[in-house]
Amino acid sequence: MPRTRKTGEHRSTLDLNGIPVPLRIITERGRRSTIASVRQRALYIRLPAALSKGERERRITEMLDWARRTAAEKPEAFAHFVPPPAAGAYTFAFRGHEYRITVEAHDGATHRIVATPDLGLRVALSTRDPRPNPTQAIPRLLAKHFGRRYLPEVSRRVHELNDRHFKRTIRAVKLSDTYSRWGSCSHLGNINLATRLLLAPPEVLDAVIIHELAHLVVADHSARFWAEVARALPEYERYDQWLRENGNGLRFDPQVLG
Repeated sequence: MPRTRKTGEHRSTLDLNGIPVPLRIITERGRRSTIASVRQRALYIRLPAALSKGERERRITEMLDWARRTAAEKPEAFAHFVPPPAAGAYTFAFRGHEYRITVEAHDGATHRIVATPDLGLRVALSTRDPRPNPTQAIPRLLAKHFGRRYLPEVSRRVHELNDRHFKRTIRAVKLSDTYSRWGSCSHLGNINLATRLLLAPPEVLDAVIIHELAHLVVADHSARFWAEVARALPEYERYDQWLRENGNGLRFDPQVLG
């Protein structure tokens, strides 16, 4: 392999899908081909020194296009350039409590959330998250935390309403961080509810539970189904209307502590 000698270097920063990637364009005497490589510290483009200005620009453009395609198809290749999330503090109001959330970065593989003794929460965001803004993971972490904490309470309520109105077999109750529906019920007796319902008034949660329990009696949304719902909760329409008007606001979005 012929020896090469660096004759010039240009340094800048390349924005790849919001990730600031250090760019080093190096000119080398003795080099015959152009290569691009992703290293720990930067994206390197190495060029032969003998290129004309036009050919040099063409090859740089070609290598930058390659980098953009790679970032789109394999974002993990550039994940180590994502800056660690800034430590900070947030608050989140939930069921009459104001939770203080402290955020820090850690080099583990996954994000973590743990409760602190003073009714606070500590969030550790992984520096391996390829997203430009890893704090976007906080709402899901909050949903996971409160869902896990309040699932026993919700499960008891599901069984209470079932015993009172339907007396059907319930196999399992789950809370899911979903935005596509408020609940679902399988023919096997699995009741799935959106974790966001924990942010709604208790009577609204009850209304969704009754809706799903009624599906244990009637699978479809026929007149017979709605009769079952009305028998258990005559004012169901009022709570359904509340969800239509306010449901979009039920989100686990914390507020930045100023």
